Amino acid sequence: MAVFHNQGKGIASKEAAGAYNGPVSVGSFIAPVAGKTLSRGGAVLTELVCEWATIAGPALALYTRPEKLTKGAPEPNSAGKPTPSVLHLKVDPARALEVQYSTPQLIERINQTLGFRAVSGLRVVQAPILKKAAKPSPVAKPAAPSKNEPPAPENRLSAALARMARGVKARGCSG
Repeated sequence: MAVFHNQGKGIASKEAAGAYNGPVSVGSFIAPVAGKTLSRGGAVLTELVCEWATIAGPALALYTRPEKLTKGAPEPNSAGKPTPSVLHLKVDPARALEVQYSTPQLIERINQTLGFRAVSGLRVVQAPILKKAAKPSPVAKPAAPSKNEPPAPENRLSAALARMARGVKARGCSG
């Protein structure tokens, strides 16, 4: 049994940690970590943030980001149904007009992805989007021509075929 020292007195680990009361819900651990995100729109916003590149498309996702969801006004005669929300979308100022024109398509894609009418409107908030630095892809160095190869050809097609042959030889492919 481990012993923890607290102000000079030895305390057994069971007493320090409390008695084991059975399984603990995962939500009790997630709330402190994801509390800020979940408080701004709940699970719907979390799913929007995670799936945003798929919903908006790769080009649009580069300069937009979902920020928060606000509850819309309840619709008349909609007793018991959740009210649709307005999505606040952070957009790079240079692309705001383009996003404004594509608002109906974005709302349709969002609701289709989520499977219910979660968003009824879109509010464009112009602010700079911080882009993640892209890792440079390693560039393969072309294999140097060996001494037994003929000199480089003059026309482009022959040069391309010669480069391809050197690459095949460098990789050890036969054929």
